[in-house]
Amino acid sequence: MSDHRKRDFGGLYRGVLLGGLLLILAVNLPGHLTTDSVIQLAEGRTGVQRSFNPAFMSWVLGRLDSLLSGTSLFVVMNAGVLFASLAALSRLTPRAHWLAAALAGLALLTPQLLIYQGVVWKDVMFANFAIAGTVCLALAAERWGQVRSRLMLLAGAAVLLAVAALVRQNGVLALLAGAAGLGLAIHSRSGWKAGLGAAGAAASAGLVVFLATGFAMGLVMPSSSPQAAGAGLRVIQHFDLVGVVSRNPQAPLGPLEAADPAAAATLRAKADQGYNPERVDAVSQAEGLGEALWRTPPGTVPATWANLAIQDFPTYAAHRADVFRQVFLTPDLRACLPVTTGVQGPEAVLEELSLPSRQDRRDNELFNYASWLYDTPVLSHAPYALISLVLTGLLLLRGRPSDFVMAGLQAGALAFAGSFLVIALACDYRYLYFLDLAAITGLLHLALDPSLAGPRSRRRET
Repeated sequence: MSDHRKRDFGGLYRGVLLGGLLLILAVNLPGHLTTDSVIQLAEGRTGVQRSFNPAFMSWVLGRLDSLLSGTSLFVVMNAGVLFASLAALSRLTPRAHWLAAALAGLALLTPQLLIYQGVVWKDVMFANFAIAGTVCLALAAERWGQVRSRLMLLAGAAVLLAVAALVRQNGVLALLAGAAGLGLAIHSRSGWKAGLGAAGAAASAGLVVFLATGFAMGLVMPSSSPQAAGAGLRVIQHFDLVGVVSRNPQAPLGPLEAADPAAAATLRAKADQGYNPERVDAVSQAEGLGEALWRTPPGTVPATWANLAIQDFPTYAAHRADVFRQVFLTPDLRACLPVTTGVQGPEAVLEELSLPSRQDRRDNELFNYASWLYDTPVLSHAPYALISLVLTGLLLLRGRPSDFVMAGLQAGALAFAGSFLVIALACDYRYLYFLDLAAITGLLHLALDPSLAGPRSRRRET
């Protein structure tokens, strides 16, 4: 083996990441906010939940805001979690390849890192914490024989992955996929019994933290509306009803027609006007449609939705496939808000926060930079999904303990993206941000040691 290949470039790799983190903070602080971000900051300050976003991120924003007004501390914390976990990847291999440093430098130029890490969005926080938790599991898999390190890493993973799930409800898939990857890693060393035990312990610990913290959030961050807890699911059902009826005006609406004939008539009359597969907003913009659906007797909409999905499944599936195509393939990227900069939100909430709207020169320059990458593979989820699929195969084939866990990260990201087949409400690019970031993380993991030699061959080399 040449001296060049024996060199360890781990320091260079970590140095590139540190420089990238400092650059990201320099060009983005105090952070970019949209309507969701502004409302969640207001929730954190008042301690009362007024949206149907998960309460945990609002609570975190409020605690950090109490230390330093605004979102600067949140951006530093959130980006720091991701970059610390990316740096920790270099601890999974005895010698880091120079390719990882080069790839990290290129990744830092993507909007997914350069700009998104400065946006105060639950999608970004979820992705960062899911990746950090999975990296902890990968480190635990490599150090399984070191009991103290293993337990500390597993505890850290449980907390980080639980936080990810608290921020994004369907993010629990990342927890389950990471636990499955850990199970495969331990199985490769100690057999199925040990592997199943490890997977079960990791999943159970994460779910306990998730459930306990979720319960606590209900006490710490009470909702201003008793209906808020189920509002998200209800919005999905409204969207599906409008989508199906717009495709099939004669779709069966038995429960709705029996309980509220006027609402059923409004739905049939306004469905075409109220449906846009790109965004649920059209439902509320169609005169009288949203109001009619919200005023129906309790249980009517869920019953109608279930009845429709079963009796007219082909139409329901076609509607859902069209919505998923918008969020996954983003055929009209500009309509899917690929990048945001500055501060925008409801004027009343901005006034409440004493937070002025913002779109300054730096914001415009960042936005213009990202716009050069529109209509390229850099801002397209499909290439990242393909990368994740290929990485899953390569990592499972190589079969090192950490590889199984990192393959679990790719599988979790693909499953997370797939969950939007049934829950997507809009095509916003940020919804599948985790898929992009997981693929980038997997590439960095492979680039740190691009050899496809399995664990036995690597032990011989070292």
